[in-house]
Amino acid sequence: MSTLTNLTQERRLVTAIPGPKSTEALKRRTEATSGGLGMAIPVVIERASDAILLDIDGNQIIDLGSGIGVTGVGNSAQRVVDRVIEQVQAFTHTCFTVAPYMNYIEVCEKLNAMTPGSHKKKSILVNSGAEAVENAVKIARHYTKRPAIVVFEHSYHGRTNLTMALTAKNMPYKEGFGPFAPEVYRVPMPYSFHWVGDQQLFRTMPLRWLHIKLKKKLEHITLLRF
Repeated sequence: MSTLTNLTQERRLVTAIPGPKSTEALKRRTEATSGGLGMAIPVVIERASDAILLDIDGNQIIDLGSGIGVTGVGNSAQRVVDRVIEQVQAFTHTCFTVAPYMNYIEVCEKLNAMTPGSHKKKSILVNSGAEAVENAVKIARHYTKRPAIVVFEHSYHGRTNLTMALTAKNMPYKEGFGPFAPEVYRVPMPYSFHWVGDQQLFRTMPLRWLHIKLKKKLEHITLLRF
């Protein structure tokens, strides 16, 4: 079985960016899709292969976005294409909580084996990072019976209401979308590129500040680390 998307791995421009076809398609995009959807590059993609995107005008563009980090093995990787075809020929969707299937179990087994630690582990598969974070908070709150969450400064967690509350950056993620969930507390991230002051202290000082904040402000906390 072979893909239809094999492209030479080179940058090649045959029109201006955007080309005439993309320009026309982007007018339709403006009319048909929500204005809240951003756009990093003004082209409309027809297909892709490995690290190259082909737009509808025939321009080949290096894929530096990688679908925001979700095509790490390359676009239309043959093994991925083969497994997707194999799966949709078997069945499309049952919802694991309605009718379980082996793929879900096998992926969880693999994750449990690959993640650090020799202790007993279990996994859950969800459809997005925001849903994963929200479930982590729910599980932690239910287990500890404590409501508060500690997050690191400069962190990004998602765009649902709770994950926006956890996210540090106001623009473009949070502006105008409050009120947000309470009981969220921020502590410095020991990250050298954002550290102002003595570089020798950037690992120890955030931990000291964390202890001070916990002692002064929090009686019940859930520490959420991402």
